[in-house]
Amino acid sequence: MTELHNIEEVCAGMREIFERILGTTSVDEIAGTCLHASILLQQSIDKFCGSESVVRGGDGDRNGGLKDTSGRIRGHYWVEGVTGSGIPFVADITSDQFEWPPVVVMPLQTARERYIPGDEAAVGSAVDEELRRMLRSMSGNS
Repeated sequence: MTELHNIEEVCAGMREIFERILGTTSVDEIAGTCLHASILLQQSIDKFCGSESVVRGGDGDRNGGLKDTSGRIRGHYWVEGVTGSGIPFVADITSDQFEWPPVVVMPLQTARERYIPGDEAAVGSAVDEELRRMLRSMSGNS
């Protein structure tokens, strides 16, 4: 089994979990959940696959994003990382909102045609704010 296969399995499992979570809430579609999903995915990949990864994204305007199936760049978040043996990759469990498969894992070089990272500081700030919100929610201090 290759390291990317292990990441694919974790991604598929996280997508199933994420769908179940959404099914228990008032959120009825995957659109708009990519930041939260990417944070959970990044943590899971690092913990269970021995990889180092980070959440990337772009606003879809002039600052990166994901090319949808028609070639239009859209605002989106995903995970980029490096396996323990040094293979760079992209992982995404919410790409179906742009007509791609629900779970995408591919080598980074191939993914660059579709996934265009935006400003790292802006993405990092959004990730930090979402993490704070998630932690407040877990502690009951909404």
